Amino acid sequence: MEMLSIEATKTLLSGWKKSNFEQYKEAYTLFGGCTLTHPNIISFLDKHLDGQFCFYIKKTASGVKGACFSFKNKKLIEEIQTEYPVSYDEIVFPIAADAKLFLPVKSKRLSQIHKNNFINASFNSLLSKRKICLIKDSFSYKTRRNRSNEINKFKRAGGEIRPSSEFSAEELVDIYIDLYQKRWNYSHSEEQKKHLLEIYTELREHIFGNVLLIDGKPCAYDFVLWAESPKWISFDAINGGYDSEYAHLSVGSILMWVNTQEAKALCQQRDKTMRYSLGNPTLEYKNRWCETLQLGKLLF
Repeated sequence: MEMLSIEATKTLLSGWKKSNFEQYKEAYTLFGGCTLTHPNIISFLDKHLDGQFCFYIKKTASGVKGACFSFKNKKLIEEIQTEYPVSYDEIVFPIAADAKLFLPVKSKRLSQIHKNNFINASFNSLLSKRKICLIKDSFSYKTRRNRSNEINKFKRAGGEIRPSSEFSAEELVDIYIDLYQKRWNYSHSEEQKKHLLEIYTELREHIFGNVLLIDGKPCAYDFVLWAESPKWISFDAINGGYDSEYAHLSVGSILMWVNTQEAKALCQQRDKTMRYSLGNPTLEYKNRWCETLQLGKLLF
């Protein structure tokens, strides 16, 4: 996302005003957003990306209608891709549900939540090609039975499911890097490891999920960030890995099931909608787990 080249004119004509981080944070408390737009994560990125964020607020006679940000004429997502692996697949700004606004920032990844919010956005599939995969609300009896059988088989083989909260930031980063390498044959650099450790240390309250172990040795783990909004909770499965030595025990499916069912239970407990994202529809298995939704694009 970046401000348009005629930023001053667009913000003036559309009624947005420059604001500060505290006002943005207040808007998020009112309206919510996604993991990327959560104030804690924005504050983290602003700190580590040299204070490049600019904040904007929209007010009417009835009060605050929303807030957004830009990244000082740079493309935030390109910066994140090379620096910090946080989710950017679906963007939800803190905007009132009944607001109808002109959004003065660029994005090709607007959530369906904003389908009726922005007069300069399109969710037409001919204009916007990007999509997002969100875990289904419910699964068939057969699927639930199969997952239960897999979990029982896994446990009989010496398997254990432990919450990530039982591990230190350093342990989780080491587990993630090791299992990612085993799944994708990719080795993280020391700088990438450093950035992961910063995320796991400074954003610990946003780390979600479980670690699967066999005989005390980690065998499957997904890096998941979560953020709570007034009406929904966002979960982003950014990436993960597993030890192919235990593929016959379906450790990847078990991990996904345990994590998503735990997320669903949390949402039910707090009476909120679950938005558990697997990112873009890049791999076939996502079709079995998810519904695919069209994303929106800012046109001008």
